[in-house]
Amino acid sequence: MKASEFCYWLQGMFELSNPQELNKQQTTQIKRHLALVFKHDIDPQQGTPEHQAELQAIHDGQQFGGIGPNGELYRC
Repeated sequence: MKASEFCYWLQGMFELSNPQELNKQQTTQIKRHLALVFKHDIDPQQGTPEHQAELQAIHDGQQFGGIGPNGELYRC
């Protein structure tokens, strides 16, 4: 399954079944597939390893935001 197909499947699952909660197996499967989507499709498109490390630091809470090319503060 391609990344875009998984995202469409996930969206459809929520739209059609409107689950109020997911069981442990469903949550684990979704997390695993999302990890693959980020590893193989999203991360490689996000620039150099240094830039990816900066983005990861923002998401890990080590850094509050980034500085854009014109000095603007980006927050996530």
